[in-house]
Amino acid sequence: MIRISLITWIMLFAAPTAYSQSDKDILEAVRASVTKIFLEQASWVLPESFRNSGLAPSDKERLVEQLANATATCFVDALVEYANLNDVPLSDLVSDDWSITFEGGTGYEFEQLLNPCVLRAWEVAGVNRE
Repeated sequence: MIRISLITWIMLFAAPTAYSQSDKDILEAVRASVTKIFLEQASWVLPESFRNSGLAPSDKERLVEQLANATATCFVDALVEYANLNDVPLSDLVSDDWSITFEGGTGYEFEQLLNPCVLRAWEVAGVNRE
């Protein structure tokens, strides 16, 4: 759970700029950014049990890709749900420096939307979250 929270916060502050893009463009950019960040961090984010699982490198790579895509989907879905629940345009959530900002809050509500989805994705992939 700590790793998922860490991933969440890193992704929140590393997403690219929205400027005056459409919601679709924003979501595509956020999805690509989250996927890239996950792939860059997979070597230290994934648990030791995964790294020492005995799986073939190709199987590990496939699972990492699966987790990256699932995490990005979860992130985008949570962002859309958060925006809808709080009646906030996506362009207001994704700032010019590509960070995700939550008016008057810490993003706890967003995390509550994101984390269960990410946990399910890890379970589906068969990765134990130590």
